[in-house]
Amino acid sequence: MDNKKLKKIVAIVTTCFIILIGIAFAINPQLFKIIWYQKPQVDTYQSFPLRMVDIGNDVFHFKSDTTKGKTLDSLRVKNWEGADVPFMEYCAKGDVLAFLVIRNDTIIYEKYDGNYNRAKVSNTFSIGKSIISILVGKAIDQGYIKSVDQKIIEFLPELNGVAGFEELTIYDLLNMKSGLKFNRVGDGLISDMFSDEARFYYSNDLKRDLLNVKIETEPGSRWKYSNLDPLILTWLLEKATGQKVSEYFEKEIWIPIGAEYAASWGIDRKGGLENSPSSFQCTAIDLAKIGRLFLQNGMRDSIAIVSPDWIHQSTHIDERNRGNTSKGLQRATHQYYWWLPQEGFEGDFSAEGLRGQRLYVNPKENIIIVQFAHRGYGGYPYRNISSHFSLN
Repeated sequence: MDNKKLKKIVAIVTTCFIILIGIAFAINPQLFKIIWYQKPQVDTYQSFPLRMVDIGNDVFHFKSDTTKGKTLDSLRVKNWEGADVPFMEYCAKGDVLAFLVIRNDTIIYEKYDGNYNRAKVSNTFSIGKSIISILVGKAIDQGYIKSVDQKIIEFLPELNGVAGFEELTIYDLLNMKSGLKFNRVGDGLISDMFSDEARFYYSNDLKRDLLNVKIETEPGSRWKYSNLDPLILTWLLEKATGQKVSEYFEKEIWIPIGAEYAASWGIDRKGGLENSPSSFQCTAIDLAKIGRLFLQNGMRDSIAIVSPDWIHQSTHIDERNRGNTSKGLQRATHQYYWWLPQEGFEGDFSAEGLRGQRLYVNPKENIIIVQFAHRGYGGYPYRNISSHFSLN
């Protein structure tokens, strides 16, 4: 083959490749971000627009007494494979960045690794879903929303006319029973690149993308983990309250609980919508105060922040949700964006995020545990730890 023909073939192949790339980017405008950032890290949020959540003047401080907490380092706990391992091995293999144990309003264990310290902010990923659930309860308390049985098109007429949406309720969304088609990552690099999970995480116009979602199964009929449900609730909260979710959260939750450090929400673009399912950032010590809010049944001491009824609805298994899923060794079911263990149910519950971000609350032992990690997938040492300190 002479050089002229070879150059012509190369030119044709190159042109076809460029056209295919162009088509791929036209189908999925977020593709460049997906390729560049791939699976987000705990600090990936710093590369995107943020909406800050400020603190107030009345900061709450836990007491501190880590004398008994020193015994935790030698405790054996359950890792993500169900094996008993030393706690320090659990931390090392999970690349744990922060680990707090608080009992009776006293910090009894506080550990940081790498460049983490008490003031260090981390993405909490799907813990943001649990925050949205709290805000729905607050909006009901204040009358912005009448009940969880309301149809979403009462608040979002933009979605009226989309097949199936006329029957979709707030309750369906809170329990991830919307029936919306949503493809998660995990089936290989190419499928991950074109997954709904990646597309919405890196979206620069969430409302636009939500207008194009499709209902796959009848609302209320099947549980399926999805980022679309809390995203729609985020938009609904904005419409119902007339406030950005970050502003509403700051005023009604973050300042009242006595947060010590500013938090933030990732947003799709300047002036846009909070990417609530996977981009809420805060410190470990302040996340523990969300746990304290639940331990105190929606109160901060004598100040009511969220109704006890909403706390109860969020943390006691609704029989309609039993068996929705059976996550991990504790066979947890998912309700109102909290994970409620069904195995030997003790009343404990947790908010959980990608890469091992955890907020665990055990009302029986009055214990709060917060974990930030890089690779802490699926481990559940929290019951071991709660039992350990209840005996010491």
